[in-house]
Amino acid sequence: MTSLVLLLACFAGFTVFDASCQSQRVRLGSFRTIIHQVSGQLFAIDEKTILIENFQFDGAGGVVVLYVFRRDQPTVGITVDWSLFGSAIPSRRFNEDVIISLLNRPNDDDLLVSDLVSITIWCSPVDVYFGRLDNIPVITQSLAPGSQILYCIQLHENLQVTIGYNDDTIRIRQCGCIDEDQYMAFGISGNDTKTYMVGADVVVTWIDDDGPNAIDYYLTDRQQCRGGEGVCPDTLLASGDGIQDASVVLGDVLNGRRCVEYSRLLSTSDRHDRDFLTNGESQFLAWAYGPRSEEALGNLAFFHTEYPRNGENFMLDFSAGRSSGLRCTSELTCSSGQQCPGWTGSTITAMENTTFRVTIGTSGGIRGYQSITGLSGWGIAYHINDTLVPVLKLRRNVTYTFIIEAGNDRADSPRYHPFYITDSIDGGIFLDTPADRARKNEKVFAGYNLDTNEPTAAGRYCDRVETTSSAPVSTDCSSELQEYESTLTESCQGDASEAAILTWTPDNDTPNVVYYQCANHVHLGWEIHIEPRITAEGGSGGSLVQTSLWLLVTITLFAVLAVHV
Repeated sequence: MTSLVLLLACFAGFTVFDASCQSQRVRLGSFRTIIHQVSGQLFAIDEKTILIENFQFDGAGGVVVLYVFRRDQPTVGITVDWSLFGSAIPSRRFNEDVIISLLNRPNDDDLLVSDLVSITIWCSPVDVYFGRLDNIPVITQSLAPGSQILYCIQLHENLQVTIGYNDDTIRIRQCGCIDEDQYMAFGISGNDTKTYMVGADVVVTWIDDDGPNAIDYYLTDRQQCRGGEGVCPDTLLASGDGIQDASVVLGDVLNGRRCVEYSRLLSTSDRHDRDFLTNGESQFLAWAYGPRSEEALGNLAFFHTEYPRNGENFMLDFSAGRSSGLRCTSELTCSSGQQCPGWTGSTITAMENTTFRVTIGTSGGIRGYQSITGLSGWGIAYHINDTLVPVLKLRRNVTYTFIIEAGNDRADSPRYHPFYITDSIDGGIFLDTPADRARKNEKVFAGYNLDTNEPTAAGRYCDRVETTSSAPVSTDCSSELQEYESTLTESCQGDASEAAILTWTPDNDTPNVVYYQCANHVHLGWEIHIEPRITAEGGSGGSLVQTSLWLLVTITLFAVLAVHV
């Protein structure tokens, strides 16, 4: 079912419709077709909502609107907005269910469905009706009052939210131009005076093969959810008292746009939730969208691809209604244009160079870490010798030195990135639960003491960050990774003597591919290729069978030559 009004469930008196509403809706009648194939059955869902079931219209005829007449003023027509985005019916062919809301009418706040005697499709320039429903019978049964307001906010060109509420419950629909492996998030800011991430109460939504999801999050810090701290679902918080308060209503996917609707109480009993205010007070908002972690890692929200930048503030004020500067002006549509291709990762071949400097830096967004590794990133990643997550090609039985400057203050978890070498493509061993350890069966080669469960390679914090020239390069589809890296600038905390030193010698038992990773977070590192490669037969650079065959051929050739000599 397609809906131009974005609240779609039969719940607590909301302006909604789905299959569960069949027994509660009241039939008003059917359009009488006059011209342009207009037809459809009309139903009252509540006092503010009309369902036109199987609405048919060929889309022609100029400026066409929904025109209604009240029972007490049957000769005075009222134009009802077709959607949040204006009164005109879109000039396209309709063959679908449509929901019409009577909310937010500046001059007819008291207009109710039960007041109506006629509903028409009217072409105003030529004063011609395309379809009519007249003599609507008096509705004898009580209709739910419907939501008190319908409010749409344009947060980003790719993200829109629509909000409706009644006495104690709020319903929110997030719509975004996002990929199937991404999330959307929206909620109340963690700061009462600005849009701010830390302390924010948001709901993270996405649609996967199992359907729509809406998970209540509380953001304790700017880091991955690890050990109950960071960007975490309420139910995973270290305090242990968080509650999942968001309830999924439905979700839909249309032409690249993904929408998820959910509800929650305006005021909950969860101390991590922030109340939505409907008393006229303004509230600052928080929002983002970006990649999710893999299912094995919990489908958690990772670093945001888009979020409020450069101190931009977003506010919610129900009293402003549709006069808000952030109001939506049209229904969200998603462009089918191609994105810039991802960057090709770099390789450092360490035949003579045996020393590497490891720092933290920006992940380069979707074109960077995510494209290079195929994994969801967190906005930061390891940089080795000023290169974003390069593949390292190392030799067996050669000793290598890693100078680690990625954070050593355990109390500052977002900047604590101990370096270790492992066979895990994910990393993050430090805060793994026993179940995680059993699932991953991880083998560690350097940088972490499994007996004490302690990292051994954590040095001072150096960070390579974007400058004002970084964004133009990252959005230039012809740019290369090296151009982007050259725009970054580095800052360090502490003295160079505080760097950690890790030495490692890959031996004949080291797998062909291992990973350098962060012990405190997942997906910050990438691959180490060890050469010569070990084959399945256990040899180095070639199988024992192949070597024996070559030896046999050589001996035979010499024997033949000896006979002829």
